[in-house]
Amino acid sequence: MTKLPLIAFATIVAAAGLAMPALAATSTSAGGVPYCASGTDSTLDLQKDELASQLRLDTKPGSVINVWNGCLKVITTENGMTTTAFYDPDTFKIVAEI
Repeated sequence: MTKLPLIAFATIVAAAGLAMPALAATSTSAGGVPYCASGTDSTLDLQKDELASQLRLDTKPGSVINVWNGCLKVITTENGMTTTAFYDPDTFKIVAEI
């Protein structure tokens, strides 16, 4: 009779362990893969221009905006430090930052 609770506990732990990789794949936090739902390439080009204007990238030499996994990927270099940030193209909110 004491084996039944141990088997139940082991089953619950194993099920939780299998669910963890699935949760990590959809995460947008550090270490996760950012994903943004987006429209067509032409609308993303307009959104890139708008985001560049909002972030004032024209005053930051070496700044680049690319489309990556549906997000707007902004790479900036200041004081020798390179930062990569992923923005949602619809809201311009940061999805992830490296």
